[in-house]
Amino acid sequence: MVLSGELEIFNLVDILQILNKDSKSGVLVIDAGDKKYALYFKGGDLVLIRDVDKVFYVYLETNFDAILNKCGVDVSSLSDYTTQKLPELKDLKVGKFSFTPDFVKFPKNTIKTVPAEKVILYLSRYLTPEEAERKISDEKLIFQKNKNWEERAEKAELDEEEQRVLKSVDGKKKVEDIKSSLNIDDLKLKQSLYGLLAADIIKRAKRKKKLGFNITKKLLNKIKQVIKGL
Repeated sequence: MVLSGELEIFNLVDILQILNKDSKSGVLVIDAGDKKYALYFKGGDLVLIRDVDKVFYVYLETNFDAILNKCGVDVSSLSDYTTQKLPELKDLKVGKFSFTPDFVKFPKNTIKTVPAEKVILYLSRYLTPEEAERKISDEKLIFQKNKNWEERAEKAELDEEEQRVLKSVDGKKKVEDIKSSLNIDDLKLKQSLYGLLAADIIKRAKRKKKLGFNITKKLLNKIKQVIKGL
């Protein structure tokens, strides 16, 4: 199934969150007018960022080894090459995207990828206030760490502020409490929480269920019976 849309509505962090969650392999094509890219994924992680002249040509090339040769990139330095190109993605806010799964034939030998968690946290640092507000609009929200949070956090290579935010997430503090205790910039806090959430390092805490009316009614009946027996 092809995933497509507008970057103004669905930003790169959101797209990567889906690809990572479903461990997708394939190619994500981004057409931002004068800038066009093909991003190759394997198992949800980023393999290669490639500049393209015309989007159409991307769909004519399915052999990954041939694609690397055309880019002049050796597989041994692929991870470093891709990491160095990450800054080119941070300002992509307007344009169209389309993801085609299982499109590329990757080699059987192991390819060193760039962890999705690292890419997600990197891009979250450049979210605009409007983008960050989409998911972290309520300062009464409470977050908690996921079971495998340590492994994912290590892959994400968190900066100092993100580490402080993650440490404060305990399933009890509200967003406003974390903001107050850390004395952190509002946008940086929301960017950090957005990235941690998208990277599946944290999740929204479940709200405690209040006693229902039926339970309260039973309790009142018991009290009445006790009173009558006095």
